[in-house]
Amino acid sequence: MSEEIYPNGTPKSKEVFALKVHALMRMFQAMPTATPAVRPYHHGDDPMNDLGKAFSFPFKDNAWFSKFLIGVLFMLLSILIIGIFILAGYFVRVTQAAMRRDENPLPDWDDIGGMLVTGFKFVVVYLVYSIPIFLLYIPLVVMAVLGELSGGAASSDLFAGLYAAGIIVLVVPYALALSLFMPIITYRFARNENIGEALDVGEIVRAFRRNWQGALIVALIAVGIQSFSAVGLVLFLVGVFFTIFYSYLVSAYLFGALALEDQQRGAGVA
Repeated sequence: MSEEIYPNGTPKSKEVFALKVHALMRMFQAMPTATPAVRPYHHGDDPMNDLGKAFSFPFKDNAWFSKFLIGVLFMLLSILIIGIFILAGYFVRVTQAAMRRDENPLPDWDDIGGMLVTGFKFVVVYLVYSIPIFLLYIPLVVMAVLGELSGGAASSDLFAGLYAAGIIVLVVPYALALSLFMPIITYRFARNENIGEALDVGEIVRAFRRNWQGALIVALIAVGIQSFSAVGLVLFLVGVFFTIFYSYLVSAYLFGALALEDQQRGAGVA
């Protein structure tokens, strides 16, 4: 059977094939493209633009009061050291929840063992960064002991005083730098709960250079609110535990927000 041909000499079968190919191409063009795994950074999406949430999120939890009470209990148990580790682990969980953009970033107290392990590792990180301060104070302690044994000689007291003044000159800038880098140190640890990542000074400095404005803002707010938490003394002794616990919740959330901002800028937090 002969094939039908258009007046211009083109076989009908080829025309039908061309129409089918054209329709197929239009169908593929109409399909939605895949969403990138990491959204590109837009100023309007900047987590740091909504700092108010860091102050309000604890009270949006229906069980916030009971969670605060448990936190205060562990603060009292900090006298036995173990409470320090559990609280540190809890605050790391808050940072992780902020990094995940959880709707309810205030964690439940349902994994005390896990918080204990996480908190212990984070305290190790903090102690490592505190080693330079400890080393500077050792000679001062030795000189104080020798001064007592020698009957408090004027020369030894003078030398100890000069050394103490020198320590202040060194310790104060180091402590300020540590406070400035602590938000980055915290979210780097919170990412994988890896001590090595939190001690990678080179990466921490590079992260600070990428977003030093955000790091500075978060550090200042964290130091400020933790200092202001002492107003709880006005609300009796128990009140100070509530305000201190709240101040660390706010700080931990801000650390997670800083991590998100760095990630959305396309630099990542590796």
